[in-house]
Amino acid sequence: MFLTDRQKRLLSILTRNPSGVSRKELEEQLDISRRTLYREFSELKNSLLKNNLEIINHKGSYQLKGDLQDIEKIKKEIRQVKEQTVMSISDRENAIAAMLLIDNEPHKIIELALDLKVSEATIQNDLNTVEKSLAQYKIKLVRKKGVGVSLETSEKIRRQLFVKILVDNINEYDFFEYLNKKENNSNIFLSLIDRDLLVKIYDLLKQSVFNQIKTSTDQQIIELILVFATTIKRAAEGHNLEDIPQEKNSLKYQGYVYRFFALYAAHRQLKVNQSDINYLANKTMLASYHHFSLSYDNDQELELSIQVKQFIEAISNEVKFNFQKNPTFIKRLTQHIYNLMKKRVTLLPDSKIETLAVLTEKFKDLYQAIESYWPQYFERIELTSSEMQLILLYFAKEYSSGQSNRDFSALVVCENGIGTSAILSARLKQKFPEIKAIKISRVSKLNDLDLSSYDLILSTLKLNNFSRDYQLVSPLLLDNEISRIKNYLRTYEQKYPLKSKQEEVESNRDLVDQLNKLSINALFCAELVNGVRVQRLKDNSEDLIAVIQECLAHIDSTILKKRRPVVKKLLERVRLAPVGLPNSKMALLHTSSKEISRCLFTIFDLDNEITMQAMDHNEIQVKRILLMLGPGELTKEEQAAMNLISSMIIMDDSNLELFTDGDQDKIKQAIASEFFNNIKSKLLGD
Repeated sequence: MFLTDRQKRLLSILTRNPSGVSRKELEEQLDISRRTLYREFSELKNSLLKNNLEIINHKGSYQLKGDLQDIEKIKKEIRQVKEQTVMSISDRENAIAAMLLIDNEPHKIIELALDLKVSEATIQNDLNTVEKSLAQYKIKLVRKKGVGVSLETSEKIRRQLFVKILVDNINEYDFFEYLNKKENNSNIFLSLIDRDLLVKIYDLLKQSVFNQIKTSTDQQIIELILVFATTIKRAAEGHNLEDIPQEKNSLKYQGYVYRFFALYAAHRQLKVNQSDINYLANKTMLASYHHFSLSYDNDQELELSIQVKQFIEAISNEVKFNFQKNPTFIKRLTQHIYNLMKKRVTLLPDSKIETLAVLTEKFKDLYQAIESYWPQYFERIELTSSEMQLILLYFAKEYSSGQSNRDFSALVVCENGIGTSAILSARLKQKFPEIKAIKISRVSKLNDLDLSSYDLILSTLKLNNFSRDYQLVSPLLLDNEISRIKNYLRTYEQKYPLKSKQEEVESNRDLVDQLNKLSINALFCAELVNGVRVQRLKDNSEDLIAVIQECLAHIDSTILKKRRPVVKKLLERVRLAPVGLPNSKMALLHTSSKEISRCLFTIFDLDNEITMQAMDHNEIQVKRILLMLGPGELTKEEQAAMNLISSMIIMDDSNLELFTDGDQDKIKQAIASEFFNNIKSKLLGD
């Protein structure tokens, strides 16, 4: 039984006062209006009846009536239901917008504050932001003193934006768990449409629509359920669409919609007009034919796209790795090369940029292939060595390595059954030949599977409260994810024993010397990790020089002897080439100097974002500075450790997200894990 926080408080008051509570007392204790109280009674009615309970009005006093056993059960449930988690500001603003969109009746500020568990002042501030966001959709926020806030917009925009907000804020797994298993769920977006209505619509859509069309993702299924549910809810309240034309080739989809309403009529009579039918038919057709494709505005762009694809194919054949399966990678690389061709960007200088240079050592074969094939396909675009290394960065992000020798069966859970799942399945086969059997499933089909028959479960989306351990991965299966899966599979060693390879590992190395080096390296890495800090620069200047000076002012004097020479070196590095990280809000500043006594990696969050150029020449707003400092002469081990951190940041999109928003502990743990795996691989001779 799902209960909002207010409903839990209301039932708690009634269970504590079996003789009854007056309406006025309930309004005062809950701090709500009479209309809101009656609305809560109405929304609780069906849920309580299913539990053999009801709220009655006996001579002006409201009482919870039912068997003592049922009342005790509801008391226990009130105590056990988890409180709704604190929402982020953006989630709360989306929730406010959705609540106003689905209901034409004005909402009082106090009602919104209670529903979202914040103060009235917070809601007032949120409404200012919501008002600006909605204005771009030509939606007007109306405030009426003593009445509340509401929205003025067309019915079509109201429905479309409401569904969009819900789709963006509801996890696919949570949605189907909510429908299939009647799970309690504190997601406020799920509660905006009655669960029984969603279940009924899902069931009828399976009989009338889903058995006739082919959707490519679970998200499309969810969106159609929400579109139909929103239409029914709004139409039942007398809000119909007007002037929605019939799309070309949508006639058969209208037939599916009519079939749906014929089935729905057995449940409840509802008046919908032709525009509502056209709207639902158009949405159904869109879901059935939903696909993505790249488009180009002129012949030159089209020609370049062909060249880029041929270039990628040549690299793939050369290094025996398929780079052609990720359209996002192809699109980004094409855009970058197009900008170079049109001279929209300034080339990186022909001098060593440490962050990029380290990639050429780690991916020698890949870099050689890029250098070899570039002039064959883009002879008119001359690149500096640093710019060529930036091209390598695009490819290196797609590349990973690792093999093992065991037999496993894997279940791959994706939001769709074709695109991303096919890429992930191919990557698994390529990187884990020991996985002999791979089953692909949508979230909506999980209830039909025997999960115990799979050794490994991978998912591209979060599966909250899932009954089995699973690995959350990206469809492209990045390096850190491959390492994580390898570690997971190692736990099966006893079940799938391997022949000892101890004799094969024997070598003439000086083990004492090797152990000493590893010990020193481990101590250095531990010191480096322990020194990681995330600090905030309050009310920072938007001038880069001032920001760098502020950052260095926070560095301990035992590490930084003199600030001015280091400030100068950092500025020289920034002027040499962009240091912003592509597709992020971060900049990686690094330098070495005799004024620095030991290696340090530290992070500064900026109150005021500053504008900087990223390595791919795009302008970004930087909110976090990653600062790497080292002494004038670094040992080989120190250099390797610092390079490992920079590689973590720029090579892996999931790490990019971690370093963008992660707190101090999470970042320290991630770096420690990387160091630990690196040292362990050296120790084991991998």
